[in-house]
Amino acid sequence: MANILGTLGRVVLPKAAAREAHRRGWLDIRLGVALMRDRRVSILKKLAAIATGVTFTAILVALEFPLESLIGLIVPFLGLAVDIAFDGIELLVLPLLVSTLVIRWLAPRAIVEEHLNPQFIPSVSTP
Repeated sequence: MANILGTLGRVVLPKAAAREAHRRGWLDIRLGVALMRDRRVSILKKLAAIATGVTFTAILVALEFPLESLIGLIVPFLGLAVDIAFDGIELLVLPLLVSTLVIRWLAPRAIVEEHLNPQFIPSVSTP
């Protein structure tokens, strides 16, 4: 079982993530930044994306806390300095990263398609 999971983690998942990122899939951070800057996307959708990023970061910090405390006890000064540095970077960068990845699914589909394909013209239905 360990060999299967190890192979899955080392070979299959990185290849799948790289292939998806190459096709401008769910890892398109430029698209997320463009959508966050677009005035046509409502502020509520942007706040929902940022709230998702903050929530994800809070969960990750809560899961890391026991291990970080143990490392801080074993290596008091160095562990504390490294912990503060990584937590500071994590608390600033991770919510922004997650929000730029999530906004793609929260923004209106026509705006997302327009950013993906600049020549895309949304269909307008007439009553």
